[in-house]
Amino acid sequence: MKNVLRMVILVICMAVLIVGYYFYLSRRDSGNSEEDTIQAESELSKVLAKDFSKEYPETPRSVIKWYNRIIMLYYDEETEDADVEKLCDQAMMLFDADLLQANPREFYLANVRGDITDYRDRGREIRNSSVQSSGDVEYKTIKGREYAYVIAYYFTKEGSTYERTYQKFALRKDEMGRWKILAFMLTDEDGNTIR
Repeated sequence: MKNVLRMVILVICMAVLIVGYYFYLSRRDSGNSEEDTIQAESELSKVLAKDFSKEYPETPRSVIKWYNRIIMLYYDEETEDADVEKLCDQAMMLFDADLLQANPREFYLANVRGDITDYRDRGREIRNSSVQSSGDVEYKTIKGREYAYVIAYYFTKEGSTYERTYQKFALRKDEMGRWKILAFMLTDEDGNTIR
């Protein structure tokens, strides 16, 4: 009789522990998704609140870091269409006058929206982005104008496949001494143009 009673008490204790652990995990997971949403909104708020006309990034590398923050938000599932438009305006503040002329606002916005739709349809997402170290940024002077070349990489996931892609950004200093994105191209890890 004692063994049966001990066994019943042990089974009840195990059941309580299992149910308690289940509730712990379910609350922890829901808390993380709320936390992730708050964090994403916070990042969106920070990027949209940045006034590049008053506080422009000082180095070519920091310009690309800001640009990467913007494009990471483009492809975030939480980002709504109205915010995409505001993000495009922020990105265009980082563009050189020649790039702006080649990509008028409505054209650029349509391309970004098309890319976002493509990413979402394919279940593709950018998991991480990074910019090469300051010591690896290449500087040149061509016809009296200063240029910088910066490589960034993007770690993406599509389905169960992970991939790392690289882009080389060409930046040019404008009349006010600000580094602006002039062009970007898909490259390999060493910065050799792919297309």
